[in-house]
Amino acid sequence: MSNSSWYYFLSIEKDFVRTINFVELHTANSKAFSNEYAKLLLLLGSETDVVAKMLCNKIEPAKRAENIDDYRAIITTKFPGMHTIEIDIPRYGLKIKPWGSWDPSIAKPPDWWKAHNNVKHERDKNFPGANQGNTLDALCGLLALQLYFQKDVAHLQPYPELLNFGFPEHIVTSGRGKKLPGT
Repeated sequence: MSNSSWYYFLSIEKDFVRTINFVELHTANSKAFSNEYAKLLLLLGSETDVVAKMLCNKIEPAKRAENIDDYRAIITTKFPGMHTIEIDIPRYGLKIKPWGSWDPSIAKPPDWWKAHNNVKHERDKNFPGANQGNTLDALCGLLALQLYFQKDVAHLQPYPELLNFGFPEHIVTSGRGKKLPGT
């Protein structure tokens, strides 16, 4: 299996980390929006779509997954605890649950996904949705998808620079350290 989607994720994460030089990563800045966040949010949404489709195809090759609701149905059937996955950002003392809205009691697309679609389709009306908070949540959401998609890769490296899910103690296939919810 090629790790090209992992390296693409790491490249996007690196671009996000550069934004911190200009807008400190902090809850007080979560609504700060910019062209750079718009570019990253659109990249993240697109890559989330790609990786979610690949994961769905890996789980249920006979089913056609075409949208976020299809992804949720297929992925949460296989990984019912996915909505509980928490991505740590130790440097800033933050924990993000990017797929929390996939909790069966809620079962709706994440707010960051809606912001991505709004910015993609009507940027003139929804540009403030291209903000630090939505972009960070989307980045965490993509990491979570990557962890599930790449869970059979023995040594998923290099590790992300900013985001954490128990790296390096958590080797995705070993079952040691932090375990993926629902696996």
